[in-house]
Amino acid sequence: MRTFLIIAIVLSLVSIAFFVFGTYATDHFTGSIRRDQVFEIRPDEDARALGGRLEESGLVFSRFTFWWELVHEGKSKQIVAGKYSLNGSLTVPEIVDIVTSGKTLSRDIKITFPEGWTMAKMADRLTANALPGGVFLNLAKNPKAEWRMKYSFLNELPKNASLEGYLFPDTYFFAPEATAEIIIETLLANFEKKMTPDFRMAAKQSGHTLFDAVTLASIVEAEGKISKDRALISGVFWKRLEIGLPLQSDATVNYVLGTSNLQSSYADIGVDSPYNTYKYKGLPPGPINNPGLISLRAALFPEKSPYLYFLTSLKTGETIFSQTFEEHVRNRQLHGL
Repeated sequence: MRTFLIIAIVLSLVSIAFFVFGTYATDHFTGSIRRDQVFEIRPDEDARALGGRLEESGLVFSRFTFWWELVHEGKSKQIVAGKYSLNGSLTVPEIVDIVTSGKTLSRDIKITFPEGWTMAKMADRLTANALPGGVFLNLAKNPKAEWRMKYSFLNELPKNASLEGYLFPDTYFFAPEATAEIIIETLLANFEKKMTPDFRMAAKQSGHTLFDAVTLASIVEAEGKISKDRALISGVFWKRLEIGLPLQSDATVNYVLGTSNLQSSYADIGVDSPYNTYKYKGLPPGPINNPGLISLRAALFPEKSPYLYFLTSLKTGETIFSQTFEEHVRNRQLHGL
């Protein structure tokens, strides 16, 4: 009887020591890897195998501490398969919480559309990321009628016009199963968000439609290599429109020809297209790309100046402004144009 009691006491002390050590170890012992790494838990992977792989990956000090925490918290059956971002500096309770609450890495696909991209280039990027670029482009060219009602800024969109100009350039995250309709509505919703009350008021007071402003903003986007010059460029273009001078924008010629020349040749400016602003006065039929916020603001809040001409230096990218045609010709010669 006495021997049995001694054995029971020893076992109890061992159990208590084991409990104390296990609790301390899970809270204080961490893995050896001090950088984030993607760790994938396989479907139907049991705690035993998972703990071993966590230890081998340097994410936990010991598989036993991982098992202890799972059992202690009653989470042995709650492990969620998927990809996780884990770091050996995390404590075992933190890791257990992550892998049992399903805090997996996002499956979303990150897509960045730079300012000034056409909807065709956007479609190509979507396709390259396994998203429905072809359907996206077709819908952008032939927008759904209900979008005019859903997004007020599309009310002035001319009949048969595409969504070029209104697909706001930004960084987005789309689910792998995102439809073209969802993608387009996400871009349109972002455009609507950017159309703050001061933007809408400026469009109303300008005497121009928002569609005209977006069209000009797209040209400013392509012409203004330096952001700070765009409001001044916008002012020059609006002034030329007011006095009946053609815009003579190389960007619109590039849009027709699918080129990206800083200066159009005589052959280029002879192309017969309503988008050729050397050949036809006024604004082109619609935007030539999807402008960013700086260019939209420049179009709606143009800077007044005495200038009627400008050019972009091929060497520096600097915008050189001129008041007269003669001064413009001299500047062209000075900058090798």
